[in-house]
Amino acid sequence: MDTEPAATATAGAPAPAGRQPLPQPLGAGFLNRPAEALAGIRETCPVARVRTPAGRPVWLVTRAEDVRAGFRDPRLSLSGGSVPDPGVRRRALDLTLVNYDPPDHTRIRRLATPALTPARMAAHRERIERAAGELLDAADVARGDGPVELMDAFARPLAFRSLCEVFDVPEEERAALYEPVACLADKAGCTAATIEESVARIDAFVRSTMARRTTAPGDDVVSRVLAAWREQGGASEDEVASLLAMLLLAGFDSTVQAIGMSVVALLDHPEVQRSLRDEPGRIPRAVDELLRWDTPGPFSTKRVTLEDVRFGSTVIPAGSGVLLSVAAANHDPRCHADPGTLDPDRSTASRHLTFGLGPHYCPGSALARLELTVALTTLLGRWHRLAPAVPLDELTWGGGYLHRRLAALPVLPCGPA
Repeated sequence: MDTEPAATATAGAPAPAGRQPLPQPLGAGFLNRPAEALAGIRETCPVARVRTPAGRPVWLVTRAEDVRAGFRDPRLSLSGGSVPDPGVRRRALDLTLVNYDPPDHTRIRRLATPALTPARMAAHRERIERAAGELLDAADVARGDGPVELMDAFARPLAFRSLCEVFDVPEEERAALYEPVACLADKAGCTAATIEESVARIDAFVRSTMARRTTAPGDDVVSRVLAAWREQGGASEDEVASLLAMLLLAGFDSTVQAIGMSVVALLDHPEVQRSLRDEPGRIPRAVDELLRWDTPGPFSTKRVTLEDVRFGSTVIPAGSGVLLSVAAANHDPRCHADPGTLDPDRSTASRHLTFGLGPHYCPGSALARLELTVALTTLLGRWHRLAPAVPLDELTWGGGYLHRRLAALPVLPCGPA
């Protein structure tokens, strides 16, 4: 690990004589427009050593070519080189895929691949469309002539209901499941006791569902993961439980935020919004451009160099923390011409890195694309003059530099009065 000690409350003090203080570019202003905040680093010092808001030194890799290489480089480790003890009993979420490197990561992840193909996710489209329509029906009734808070009224419930559909969660269990999922997705408002209770509840839900699907399999994600496990083996029950719990949680909050960020982009580009409303068949392709434009995760999960790693003329020493900058790479003009233009027909849009790349490519990407396509198609088809209820630069962004969160998104479905 990076051996430089974490900064304390005196992190802002002058550096010792002869040492330059590390820049700190990831503070509060970064959350509003991460791609803009990282552009200068990408163009002038593409592999830069900085200090995080917590005071820890880390290397930022910001150019698309380097970020793509970093995703595929086995010397950039998620586990730091440690191998979990298979004899230790663990709850779901104690260790997930982001704690493993290949080959352990590969043997666990491959169990989810057959369950999450685009074709299998497409089979759920009609039910997700029905959920989206019902949520907008309810929002129309509740709002009267006023604004709608889109995150609570639409993005969160749609993402959760979509997961319940693909996991085949019984209606009577959904309300109880939402509480721990929402807590673990955004822990900021939860006490330590509530977080611990939420982990226990997710663990109990996953294991009871595994037991139920073992005796009565269906056509859902859990059943198909268990079928792959029976066929392939290679994982413990705890690892399978953690895989399912991770799919449940990762598939919720990231999609919630991607819906919100996509709508913000369309509110900020009304001409693009109009064009997609007039030609909804272009929305599936536009989804990739919206994922390129903004992302809940400006960086990949932090990695640690197992040995010295060279990017261009810069060598990152062994034991260093590394952040691969997805947001900077998605706006790199070497990969995407005129990256500051939102172009729903961009030919390179699918080369965005919002879902990662290589061994750690997001296994739920097909479901996320489906949900975004349904969400935007339903919104633009129903609310023909969608406009922001507050200036977009007054929106509040929370979370942190690893995962941004839009606190609320008030919109006017019929435009300003």
